[in-house]
Amino acid sequence: MATQLYETDFYGWTQEQAAKLRALLRERSNLDLDIENIAEEIESLGRSDYRQLVSRFDEICIHLLKLHFSTILECERLWKNSVRGQRRRIAKLLRESPSLKPRLNAALEEGYQDALRHFSDEKLIELVMPDHLPGTSPFDVEDCLGEERWPEMRGRN
Repeated sequence: MATQLYETDFYGWTQEQAAKLRALLRERSNLDLDIENIAEEIESLGRSDYRQLVSRFDEICIHLLKLHFSTILECERLWKNSVRGQRRRIAKLLRESPSLKPRLNAALEEGYQDALRHFSDEKLIELVMPDHLPGTSPFDVEDCLGEERWPEMRGRN
């Protein structure tokens, strides 16, 4: 069963295996293995999938915000292509680790917070921006992952 989970849901497998190792340590504390650190390393493999999800949402949010606020028409195709690429990569990640799906909203919010830091440093792109971007993502998971969903382009009005 564990082998099947490894093949179908890597993130879920890492979390399950780490929990089983810790349970084994509680039951048989005389084992001459560094079980706690082994479990931590296995969990960290799964956390890297989650961090990748956050990073991809970061890129999506950056480009959706640019599409929403930019006055530069020439970059629209580039930004949309970037979003499409990140959407494909997230879809692949979710196929490989479907147990990440319940964490999509949290990953999106973390990614959005990372995207906001990008805009505090933004100097190259002319944006028509409010004084402050929203503190939480104006985009939901479907906006970020839905095929051909794009924000209203306010910078073009």
